[in-house]
Amino acid sequence: MGAAFRAGHAVVQMTDQRRIEEEALGWFVRLQDADADVADWEGFSRWAALSQAHAEAYDRLEQLWIDLADVAPGQRGHHEAPAVTPLRAPANDNASTRRRVWASLATVAAAAVIGVLVWPMYEGRERHFATTTEPQRIELADGSVIQLNRRSDMTVRLTRGERRVSLREGEAAFDVAHDAARPFTVAAGDSSVQVLGTAFDIVNHDRRFSVGVERGVVAVRASGHPAPIRLPAGRRLDQDPQGAVVLSRVDPRRVSSWRDGVLLYRDAPLSEVGADLSRYLDKSVKVSASAQELHFTGALRLGDETTMLNQLQAFAPIAVERTGSEVRVTARGGH
Repeated sequence: MGAAFRAGHAVVQMTDQRRIEEEALGWFVRLQDADADVADWEGFSRWAALSQAHAEAYDRLEQLWIDLADVAPGQRGHHEAPAVTPLRAPANDNASTRRRVWASLATVAAAAVIGVLVWPMYEGRERHFATTTEPQRIELADGSVIQLNRRSDMTVRLTRGERRVSLREGEAAFDVAHDAARPFTVAAGDSSVQVLGTAFDIVNHDRRFSVGVERGVVAVRASGHPAPIRLPAGRRLDQDPQGAVVLSRVDPRRVSSWRDGVLLYRDAPLSEVGADLSRYLDKSVKVSASAQELHFTGALRLGDETTMLNQLQAFAPIAVERTGSEVRVTARGGH
């Protein structure tokens, strides 16, 4: 009787595990959809918090997908950045879709080669980095690389238990070396980003916070939103000074376009463009009420103040007034 009971108990446990794995896959497929919104991410966070088994099942699934990005670079050109191809879920998330996803993940698991990263040193002290008119490339002891944009301020601390960065002001692009035993966290004001294996870009300026993911996945805790939001490659999160969060799609290759000397915009509010220019010009750029509703699509080549403002005026219906301390942008014919 005892043996029969134990066998039955094992079947129940296996059934529960299978159910959890199916639920995890359902969430994974849903969150890769381009239409996934903040409510979807918060619903997932509540499901993951129900039990450790839920969170672990999703993490295993997600890590297999991340491994695909780690395996793929060897099949590409040496200088081409790897990218995760998002899964697209049909309106009816049926069993055949799930079987295809599981088959892809099984292939990844079989092909992945896991290496051991040996850190050359551990730094308990905090290091400070600041830039003015030129960006700076920083290679950390763990193999991670940070590119700190101009007029930015950041501190870094590496220990045996964690890797912690504080982006106090400005923008930085991160390419993080994977180490599951040492989480990599970036704090930006009251918000933070935890790395699950990725390359990404963060802006923290004038109460504006944004994260764009080039490769892999990040977990974002936006200010005032305690539930983490997971962003895969090709997704971006923006939070305005009032705390509103917006999720959108972005070309992974253009997440950190500033590294190539250009700022790219697609239907961006002119207030966002002005906030970026205020960082590059080191003076306040004020967008008047008449121009607040305008949106901008185009590319601005990085340069001096005159060059950048002339480009903006050439592509947007605006007028610009400059003083020694600020730039005022108005709609043509407006105030």
